[in-house]
Amino acid sequence: MTKYLVISSFLNFVAALLVTFAVVLRGRKNQLARRFGFFSLSLGIWSAAYFLWQISEDAERALFLSRLLMDAAYLIPVTYLHFVVDLCGEKRPWWIRIGYGTALVFVAANSTPFMITGVKPTYDLPFWPRAGPGFALYLGFFAVYTVEAARLLHRQARASSGARATQLWHIFFATLIGFTGGATNFPLWYNISVPPVGNALVFIYLVTVANAVARYQLPLATYDFVLAALYMGISATVSVFYLLAYVVASSLQGVMLTSTDLLNGFLLGMVVSLFFFWIVPRLKESTERILEQTYLRKRIGRRSRLKGLAEQICTIAAEQEIFDTTVREIAGAMGFAHLGLFIRSEFSEVYLLRSQLGWGRDDYTLTSLGSDARLAGVLAQHQVPLIFDGSEVELPPETLKEIEATRKEMPFEAAFPILTEGFLLGLLVLSPRENRERYTEVDFSLLETVCLQLGVTLRARQLERRASQTEKLISLGTLAAGLAHELRNPLVSLQTFSALLKEHGHEPEFHQEFGAVIQRDVGRIASIVENVAAFAESSTVPFAAVKIEEVINGVTEIVRSELTRTGVQFRLEEPCSQLPVHGNYSQLLQVFLNLVQNALHALEGRADGRIIVTVEARVGDMPKPMLSIRISDNGCGIDPALVRRVFEPFTTTKSTGDHRGTRGMGLGLAIVRRIIQSHQGAIEVTSELGKGTTFQVYLPVHE
Repeated sequence: MTKYLVISSFLNFVAALLVTFAVVLRGRKNQLARRFGFFSLSLGIWSAAYFLWQISEDAERALFLSRLLMDAAYLIPVTYLHFVVDLCGEKRPWWIRIGYGTALVFVAANSTPFMITGVKPTYDLPFWPRAGPGFALYLGFFAVYTVEAARLLHRQARASSGARATQLWHIFFATLIGFTGGATNFPLWYNISVPPVGNALVFIYLVTVANAVARYQLPLATYDFVLAALYMGISATVSVFYLLAYVVASSLQGVMLTSTDLLNGFLLGMVVSLFFFWIVPRLKESTERILEQTYLRKRIGRRSRLKGLAEQICTIAAEQEIFDTTVREIAGAMGFAHLGLFIRSEFSEVYLLRSQLGWGRDDYTLTSLGSDARLAGVLAQHQVPLIFDGSEVELPPETLKEIEATRKEMPFEAAFPILTEGFLLGLLVLSPRENRERYTEVDFSLLETVCLQLGVTLRARQLERRASQTEKLISLGTLAAGLAHELRNPLVSLQTFSALLKEHGHEPEFHQEFGAVIQRDVGRIASIVENVAAFAESSTVPFAAVKIEEVINGVTEIVRSELTRTGVQFRLEEPCSQLPVHGNYSQLLQVFLNLVQNALHALEGRADGRIIVTVEARVGDMPKPMLSIRISDNGCGIDPALVRRVFEPFTTTKSTGDHRGTRGMGLGLAIVRRIIQSHQGAIEVTSELGKGTTFQVYLPVHE
């Protein structure tokens, strides 16, 4: 039986140690991993003491080790329940507090006969502990906490499904097997002849639970166990060398070592090796973290503030606000009393002082730098910061002389380049710090990051302005070309009749026809001019809460006669009157009137024509709450080649020679898109020839 207990306890120890190392090495920041690691460590200490107890050769040593293993055993039930509570997502704060408190009481009383009175031969085992009067309390504690853990696992497993249920059932049955096997150690404490045959079941339990937890919950893998085994292998190798030195030293002193002495020396060597290879590096990390949190808190706050600035720069709309915020945040984070930000505009030859702190109060005269200034030239050439604290880079004497002249106008200590695509967009100049603190590598990195983000943001704004200007020029060209095309027909007509005036001016019929043409074509020109003005108009109008249902009802009243004439069905589905949009009623009326009139034109000649308006809220899949208004018809559809261009000025599917109102001019949808964009909304179109067209309008909900 002794050999069986030695082997089983050793296997339990190795398994617990491997699991503990694997969990702690990978999942130190995972709360569940820490709970399981603490439980595995308790089980590992119990197994190690159990192993040493079984190979003890005297009663005194056996009593000491049996008390040591019980110190760990007192913690096993509560650490396991703590792990199970977290695994099941339960809350048992009082159970956990009382459990740890009770375990500590048992540990405090463990060195007295109250828990263990001594060791005596029992069964065929030479040194088995005898229970003191308080040991029964521990057995009750063990039973209550084990049953509670099993009950939680059983209840959670029944309520779960899939892989989660499989995991919990594995752990539940492993708990029954492992704790039942461990409990077979208790009868002999009361001289009941039941041998501890279940001791090996602890190993099976530990492996099963570790596999279930690692497979479904903890980030464990074969690599983690290999790494843990590697740590133990290195420690064992070092222990062998330590043991050899111990044997040699003992033989030189004439001391004969027993097998127990050799085993104790080997285990002591492993403990010391593990301490230096694993615990010491982690103690170093913890010490450095505590040091940073206490003595380096100011630097940590500085890093956080400047990192936040780098992220904030790209979100600020106004450029001047970007400059002022950058100066203010850098000064506040790093303790500068004076600093300045020089920026060069896209087509300028001069770096202007766009924002500064401190120097304006002290009447320094430097407000701009030419692109030919030596400081700007050096920064553009080297593209690295210049520090003037006695450790600056080697520069030619004449260069230093010119830079020193600049520093007299604004006495800075450091200059950081603001670069974009290798181009010097600006420079940040900094005075000495108020506490005369020198720059660190972290300071350099943070300031360079801020300057890089500043350069990227300003360059992006320049490209946006270029794109906007280009778009305006393209729109202007399109507008001019379309306007020329639209005006050509009425002007040609007027020119033709004017040429015929001398020849047919005396004919009354000609006068009547000529007057009609003039009225028609002048009206056409006036209509073109009005629509172009409407398209180009950018004046602001008051916005308020507008109910789309009211807008659609207004459109219905305007086109009612047209609907009656054509027989087109018009239907409003799902009105969301409780969600008004933020907009201008008159402009939105114009938008939906244009869309409905386009649909009516597409349905001419169809006996089954219909227009359906659908309104629905769109909240979850958009950055802000929007109202979606869909206008669908079953008309002739739009040619696929024109669908992507329908919102461009003078793009139309109708004849441009149609002189009835604005039909055929191609500005209606361009005006619609312009109005919707001014409402911070969007419009989309889908169409299929012969089946119909759908316009989808998105407008922001009024807050």
